[in-house]
Amino acid sequence: MEIRCDKIKAAYEDNIVFEELSVDFAVKAVNTIIGPSGSGKSTLLRLLAALEDPRSGTIFYNGKPHTELHPSEIRSQVGMIFQKPTIFEGTVYDNLVFGLKIRKKEFNREEIMRVIQQVDIPVKYLDKTGNELSIGEQQRICIVRSLLLDPEVILLDEPVSALDPQRANKVLKLIRTLKTDFGKTVIMVSHNMNDALTVSDQIFFIWEGKIVYKGSPEGIKESDNNIIRNFMAGEYE
Repeated sequence: MEIRCDKIKAAYEDNIVFEELSVDFAVKAVNTIIGPSGSGKSTLLRLLAALEDPRSGTIFYNGKPHTELHPSEIRSQVGMIFQKPTIFEGTVYDNLVFGLKIRKKEFNREEIMRVIQQVDIPVKYLDKTGNELSIGEQQRICIVRSLLLDPEVILLDEPVSALDPQRANKVLKLIRTLKTDFGKTVIMVSHNMNDALTVSDQIFFIWEGKIVYKGSPEGIKESDNNIIRNFMAGEYE
C-alpha cells in the first residue's frame, strides 16, 4: 500500500504540531521517522493509523484520500504496534488469535506455529501466559499478532525504547523480517539513530514538525545539516 501525506496539519487545541507536512513512504521497505521528543513523530503515526484526523490536508492510501475511506477500512490494512506492549489474559496462543477471532478470519494452530517459527519464536511459547514473558518477548508477540492479520502496512511507535540492547536487537531483527520475508511496508518511529541505521531502508528526520531529511541511512550519516549533526552527537533527546 502506498501512503502519501499532502500538506497535513495536526494540532492539539492551540498547540500546532505540524502544518502543511508532505511526505510519502517507500513500499515494501522499512521507513523510519526519527527526531527528538516533541517533534511530531508519534502524532504522524497516529494520523497514518486513522486514530486521529488531520486538521487539514489529505492522507492518501493507494491514491484514495482518507476522507473517502472509513477508518475501519484503513485499519484493516494498517496495523499499529504501540510503545508499551498490550498483552491480554490467557496464553500466547490466545493472544495471537485474538484479532483473528474478532475479524472472523480462519486459522489453525499449525499455521500459527509456522509463522512464529519463521520469525524465530520458539513454539513452546504458545502455551506460556503473558506475565511469563519479558517486555521484549511481549513486544515480539504483539508484532506477530498484527502480522497474522495480514495488513499491508505495519506501524511501530518506539518499539524498542524500553528494552535492553540484547532484547532490542531481537525485535529489530523481527522488524527487518516483516519486510524481507513477508513483504510488508514498515513505518517506524524512533529517537535512536543507531536503531534507525540498523533496520531502515529510508530515514525521515523530523524537526519541529518539518521533514528536514529524507533519504538513505548512508546519506544521513554524511549530512551537513547542523540539526542532524547535533542530534547524532547526542545534543537532543
